[in-house]
Amino acid sequence: MAFPSDAPHGSTLFYDTATARLIGSSSRLSIDGVSTYRDCYKRWCHRGPSGRGSVAGVQSILIRSKVRKDIGPSYDVFHSHASEFAVPISCVGACRRVARAFVSLAHRAYDVPFAALLLVGEALLTTAIVTKVAYTEIDWTAPASVQHNRLTTASAYMQEVTAYQNGERDYVAIRGDTGPLVYPAGFLYLYGWLKSFSTLGDNGGATRSDELGLGGSTSVEAIRRIQWVFVTLYLFNSMIVLALYQKVLGRIRQASSSQIDPILVWTWRILMGITCLSRRVHSIFVLRLFNDAPAMTLLHTSMLLFTEDYWGLGCVAFSLAVSIKMNILLFAPGLLLLLLQKNQCIAGTIKHLSICASIQLLLGWPFLSTHPISYLRKAFELDRVFFFKWTVNWKFLPEYVFVSKPWALLLLAGHLGTLKILASRWRKASVRQRGTAASAGWMSFTSKDRGKIRLSAEYIVYTMFATNYIGIAFARTLHYQFYCWYFYSLPILHGLSWISTSRNAPASASRILLNLLLSVTAIVGAEFAFNVFPATAQSSIILQISHLFLLGKIIMSDVPTMEFHDERKLK
Repeated sequence: MAFPSDAPHGSTLFYDTATARLIGSSSRLSIDGVSTYRDCYKRWCHRGPSGRGSVAGVQSILIRSKVRKDIGPSYDVFHSHASEFAVPISCVGACRRVARAFVSLAHRAYDVPFAALLLVGEALLTTAIVTKVAYTEIDWTAPASVQHNRLTTASAYMQEVTAYQNGERDYVAIRGDTGPLVYPAGFLYLYGWLKSFSTLGDNGGATRSDELGLGGSTSVEAIRRIQWVFVTLYLFNSMIVLALYQKVLGRIRQASSSQIDPILVWTWRILMGITCLSRRVHSIFVLRLFNDAPAMTLLHTSMLLFTEDYWGLGCVAFSLAVSIKMNILLFAPGLLLLLLQKNQCIAGTIKHLSICASIQLLLGWPFLSTHPISYLRKAFELDRVFFFKWTVNWKFLPEYVFVSKPWALLLLAGHLGTLKILASRWRKASVRQRGTAASAGWMSFTSKDRGKIRLSAEYIVYTMFATNYIGIAFARTLHYQFYCWYFYSLPILHGLSWISTSRNAPASASRILLNLLLSVTAIVGAEFAFNVFPATAQSSIILQISHLFLLGKIIMSDVPTMEFHDERKLK
């Protein structure tokens, strides 16, 4: 649109939707829409031959647009002070460049570079943590050195592994400083390899002082070597998690009937970035070397395999994760539902479950064949009693309530009841999306349609993360290392509770930004609670508020699109 004939030569009207948003306008502009000089100031920017805001151009538009009668007295004020309202073209150009970059960088071509940039940042950050922050003695062992005129004592992991390597097969007799071994057999194999790797090239630690009798795995050099292994593990886990987020973003793009809103893309990328910012999770992986880290890495790998429709391999990875730490079983209700819906029959589901069971049987055989009761009781200890002093989530309760049986039963009832509510909602969503007949098919023993169903990535991720989160919300206790059980699911659960992958009307920018603000606040609350040591009543209350907020969103939100139909190239 050009200026009227009496406007300065070369003056042009500049309008850009994204720029208009940045400078205060959210509606399409027109000359007839100019009603006050304030609208002129907010909405119109003009370029003259001098490269600065054109006062004459603003004045001439007011005259030629015949809106003087609409403006009334305000016109004279604006006409005489037009120079105060003309926006310098340098500001306009900067806004325009930012807006164009904001829109263009939201294209899917930049999804992978954005994730790669996050991984590079993670590599630099974890490297700095390992080199600058001291290793924390928790469960691996303390460095074999003299502190305060005495040798530091070893902790649980290496003592338990050494007992197994020395031939002990009775789980009750395999002990560390923290008590009997309470992890399945996969833990012993993994950390046995880590112990050997930590002393690789040192003749089993013979060249080092080994007063603790743990094969040299207690030395500073051995621990530093294992820390670098966990840095690699952390980066691999981050890559898998970001791949899951990218898959869901791809489905969000596909569900958009038109060009996806750049604000929505950048909101999702902010959620992805949050997965790289947890102080506690970095500590769990590279400073404390907890077995929660490899267990969750395998779990996330299994989920990625499920989204790629490799259900057999996914079950292998899932079962390996369970063999390292049994908390992975919190994901089992969601996996069972997915297997039933994927296979469309009970027989196919049993086949996949047998893969999981076979791996557990194979890994546990050296113990099951010698002391089966001992192994089953300790490796999958369901009646374990936790100490009140370590709880992060229930510190505001009296200790006698925390350790009581009625409280444990109440939490169990809440867990099972919420799972039932979700199962009912998932069932209704299946009927709504696929029809009554198709939804009932997976309860038959066999099905001719087996293999023809492909579940969507967002449905798989949301279902497994949601069922695990329910277990977390009703957990009898949460220790500090348990945070990595569900931290990576927080952004995606918050996001999918208000970002739909169905072909509905898109949400407004204000609603997206409001939900983002609330979600980030809830995640920061959880992060804060897990970084307060020792936990306090106040930190536990903040954590529970964060948990309840997300739990309510999960219960009230729509179930994501279940079935993957469209194989077209994503936008």
